[in-house]
This record gives sequence, structure tokens and C-alpha cells, in this order.
Amino acid sequence: MRRMPQNDPSRIAQRRGMLRASGGGLTTMAAVERVIRACPQCGSEASRALPDYSSPPWQIVECASCTFVYLRNPPEYKHLVSDFAWEKTRVAEVERRKARSPIRMWLDSMTRWRAGIYSPGIAGTLKRLFTPGRVLDVGCGSGKKVPEPFIPFGVEISEALSREADGHMRARGGRAIHAPAVDGVKEFPDRYFTGILLRSFLEHEKQPKELLEQCSRVLAPGGAIYVRVPNYGSLNRRMLGAKWCGFRYPDHVNYFTTTSLGAMAGDCGLKLKLLNPIRLPLDDNINAVLLSEAARG
Repeated sequence: MRRMPQNDPSRIAQRRGMLRASGGGLTTMAAVERVIRACPQCGSEASRALPDYSSPPWQIVECASCTFVYLRNPPEYKHLVSDFAWEKTRVAEVERRKARSPIRMWLDSMTRWRAGIYSPGIAGTLKRLFTPGRVLDVGCGSGKKVPEPFIPFGVEISEALSREADGHMRARGGRAIHAPAVDGVKEFPDRYFTGILLRSFLEHEKQPKELLEQCSRVLAPGGAIYVRVPNYGSLNRRMLGAKWCGFRYPDHVNYFTTTSLGAMAGDCGLKLKLLNPIRLPLDDNINAVLLSEAARG
């Protein structure tokens, strides 16, 4: 039986009423189009509901075929910009986390402060992972994450942020594109980048496999992709359940384990190498590098 495209109009549900952003801190009256997704890893439409992790109307499910966990009914891209963009909901999200687990928030802040003393930060990480050349930041925001001496390029769905990023990047020989991630990466030629930054992005992307396929295409031989995503396999998620910080509705639409991230990367010609293997069981995030075929070994 032929499967209908995920973006077919007949698969889009329009709902009117009060919609609650992550944690209940922000509401908006809008007609929100929600796409009913098949599994983004294997394409199966069969899934098992996970009501303990869902927050109506948002439905977290597990694929019945490959066990990938994902949001079944995310909003269309335009609503992620107009209603649920992180720059608009971050204050409400921080307040939600404080209210749910104040001790956890305090421990997180102390961990980040201590890590900032001993860690080289994102700039040091990229300099260690990437060879000199052009670097693509997908979901680049204001365009300031790619350090010197790399030539920065970016893709950003927010029109305002993409304009700001384009100004910063053009001053250093690059540019930023205003587009959804997959469409934006398609604009670049094959083997164009020595490095790609997917920091806290794949969990937001409705087409993560298509995005990794495009990133693999534009990655130069020997290049690397830095990935950071919430760690669905963490002990914290198992202990905290629905209170786990990785559950954010509806902007987090994919929930990765090292197994599912490695499988998706492998299907796209990339190999997963963990950057935090020792502390991974207790870490709320997976930090990893995806290596092109020429860099394997």
C-alpha cells in the first residue's frame, strides 16, 4: 500500500483554541496546523503511545518497528517561529523548570559554572574537532557561535535572527540563509564544509534523517559534524519521568538515545563517536561527533 506523504494536506489537522507552550507559561489563541508524522527513522506509521511523557495535545510515541521516540503531531514550521520559538518561550521554560525541580536547577547551574572553569567551551571544542575552512551552523541564531579562524555559514528559520546572523557572517566571508534546515542546507554544493554544527538542533527538526543526509552530502572528506541532543537514555529521564528537562512541548520533536542517533547517522553514511562516554549515563545530553567516511578509523 502506498504511504501518503507526511506533508500531504489531508494529513494536517487544524485546531483552534488556547494552546499552551512548554510548561504552561505561555498561551496563544491561534489556528495551529499540526502534521501527523510517521517515524522519522524508519518511516513506519505504527507507534505506541507514551501517555506518561505526553502533554495534551502533544503526543509522544515510540515507533512499533524501530523503537525511536518522537512527537507524533508537531506544529508546522511557521508556528515554531510565530508561537513557539525558543527566544519567545525560554523565560516560561526556565520558570517551569524552577517550579518543578528547584534543587535540580540549582545543581545544573553549579555544574555549568564549574564546567565553565575547566572546559574550553564550544569554541575550543570546534577548534579541536574541525579542520580550518568553512563551517556550517544549522539553527545558527544570531550567528556568533562559530569562532575564528573558521569561515561561518548558517541556516536559520527565524527571519529576524537570520538577518542578524547574515551581517556577522558576511563580515567574515560567509553568509546565513533564512530557511527551514533541510531546504537551507540543500542550497550548498557537495563537499563544501570541513565542519558542521548541529548543537541543540536535531531534537527540534521534523526531518532529522533528511537533514543528516544533506549534511553528509555537503561535508568534505575527512570532515566532522558536532552534535548535541538531549539524552533520552539518561538515568535522569528514567528517574524524573515527565519532569525530565528534555521534555519540551512542542519544540522538541525527537528523543534520541546513543543507539538511535548512531543508527540514523549510519544510514546517512556517518559514524557516531561519543565525546562524553564516561558521564553519559548521568548526562542529560549526548555530545558526539559524526565522522564522514574518509575520517573513519
